[in-house]
Amino acid sequence: MTDITIRFSADVTAADEGRRTITGQVVPYDAWGETSLGPVRFSRGAFGELPKVKLLLEHDPKRPIGRAQQLMDTPEGVQATFKLSKTSAASDALIEAADGLRDGLSVGARVIDFEDSDEGMVVTAAELVEVSLVHTPAFQEAVVTQVAASAETTAPAQTSDQENSMTPETPEVEAATEAVEADNQAPAVEAAAPTRQYIHVGADREVETLTAGRYLKTKLMADAGDRNAQRVVEAALADNTTTTGAGVVPTRFMRDVISVLDNSRPFVDAISREALPQEGMDFKIPRVTQKPSVAEQAAEGDEVSSTAFTLDYLTVDVKTYAGGERISRQLIERSDPAFLDRLIIELTAQYAQATDLYAFGVATAGAGTSDGSDIYQSIVKGIADSSSIMRFTPSHIVVPASGSGAITLEKLLQQTDGSDRPLFAAAQPQNAAGNITQGSTNGTVAGLQLVVDHNLGTGNTAARVFPSAAVTFYEAPGAPVQVSVSDASTLEVEVSVYGYVAAAAKYPTAVRTLTVTP
Repeated sequence: MTDITIRFSADVTAADEGRRTITGQVVPYDAWGETSLGPVRFSRGAFGELPKVKLLLEHDPKRPIGRAQQLMDTPEGVQATFKLSKTSAASDALIEAADGLRDGLSVGARVIDFEDSDEGMVVTAAELVEVSLVHTPAFQEAVVTQVAASAETTAPAQTSDQENSMTPETPEVEAATEAVEADNQAPAVEAAAPTRQYIHVGADREVETLTAGRYLKTKLMADAGDRNAQRVVEAALADNTTTTGAGVVPTRFMRDVISVLDNSRPFVDAISREALPQEGMDFKIPRVTQKPSVAEQAAEGDEVSSTAFTLDYLTVDVKTYAGGERISRQLIERSDPAFLDRLIIELTAQYAQATDLYAFGVATAGAGTSDGSDIYQSIVKGIADSSSIMRFTPSHIVVPASGSGAITLEKLLQQTDGSDRPLFAAAQPQNAAGNITQGSTNGTVAGLQLVVDHNLGTGNTAARVFPSAAVTFYEAPGAPVQVSVSDASTLEVEVSVYGYVAAAAKYPTAVRTLTVTP
C-alpha cells in the first residue's frame, strides 16, 4: 500500500451567479493529465467516500472561499458543486470564473494504490483532500459549466491612475510592461500590500505614489534609455534595503513548535487495566488475610484440619489529575499556529506523564528488594523472589533510560560476555540472556519484557521486576476530559484537562526493586 499526495487540476464547467455556486468535473476518469507527479490517469471508482472539502484559492489554506455542496461519482469522473461564502474574495472568484479568467479546478488527492504504465501512473485508489480554483487546469475534460453570484456582486472598479502614470515610449516596452503587470495581478490579491511607497531621491527629493507596478514601468523606461527614469531607479536601488524598508518586510513564524512531546505511559501500559467505578472518591477490594487449611486426617473419625478463612479489604483512593490555563480570546482566535490546539496537546502529554509516574509510585511503595552480585544475577534473583509471591514468573522489567541506578538501559546495552559480545543488544545474538532490538527500546531481558520509562526521571533510578497482575490501574472513561469556560467580562477563556485515576498494588512484594552488591 502506497501513501502519496498528488496535485492535479481540471476546468470549472459551471458557475451560477444567482446561487453563488461553482460546478465542475474535478476528476475525470480514464484521461491523462499533467500533475505534480507527472502524467497521471485515474481509474473509474478510484475514489471511495467523497468528503465535503473546502474550496481554496490557488491551494492556499488561508484563502478558503467555499465548501463542497455536492460531490457525485459518475462513470465520467467526480462532479462537484461548491457553495461560495459571501466574502469579497469569493465574489471576485465568481466573477473570474464566469469571465473565464480563473476557471480551473486544481485537486489535491492522497494516492492509496496505483499501477505503473508506459504512459505514466494509473491511480486505482485515492482519497480527496482539497480542491482549489486556479488559472490553468491539467485535464481538458473538466470544465466549469455554471457560476452563480448574488445580484449585487459586481466586478471591482478599475482605476486608470496606475495605467496613466507613466507610458513607455516604444511598442516593445509597452508589450513588456503589460506582460509584467499581468504576471503581478494574482500575487497582489494574495497578500495585503501598502498602496503607496515612497522613494527618496538625493537628499530631499521624494517620489510619491510610486507603487510596485509603476516602479516596474519606470524600470522598463530606464532600460529603454529614459534618463529621468534611470535616476529614479538608481535612487531606489541605492536607498532601499530591508533595513530602510523594515515596515514591509514581515517576520515569519514557522508552524512547527519546538517541544519534546511525549504522551506515552510505559509503566501503565505494562500493568493490568480496569475501568474506574462511576461513583465515589475511593473503593475497596476484598483481600484474603488467612487461608483455610487442608491436612491429612490422623485417623478415621478424627476431626479434619480447620483454620478460619478471614478477609479484610484494600482501600484505593481515587485521584484527580488536572491542569489548565487562562487565555485571552484574542490569543485563541488570532494565533497561528493555533495556541489553544497546542496547549491542549501539551496538557494531554503532561497528564499522561503525571499519571504514569503516579501508578509507578503506588506499585513500588511496598516493593520487596532483590540483590545480586552483578546485573544479570540481580535480575535472576528478582525473578525468583517475585514468582514465589504469586506463584508464577513475572512478566516485565522496567528501567530508566539512564541515571545513577545499578540497572539502566544504558548499562544493559553495555553488558558483554567474556568475548566482548553483547549480552542483550546484538543483531545476531550469541547469548541467551536476551535480545534488545538495536535502535529501539523493544526487547527481552532474561525472558522479561523490557519497559524503558522516560517518565521516571532522576528520582527513580532503580530497576524493578514485576508481573502485570501485581498492580492494577483504574481510569475514568474518556480521560483526560477537556473543559472550557468563557468569561464574558474579560474576553478570557479558562481551559483545563482533567481525569480521575486510581492504582492498587494488589501484590506489593511481587514487585521487586533490583540492587547490585558486587
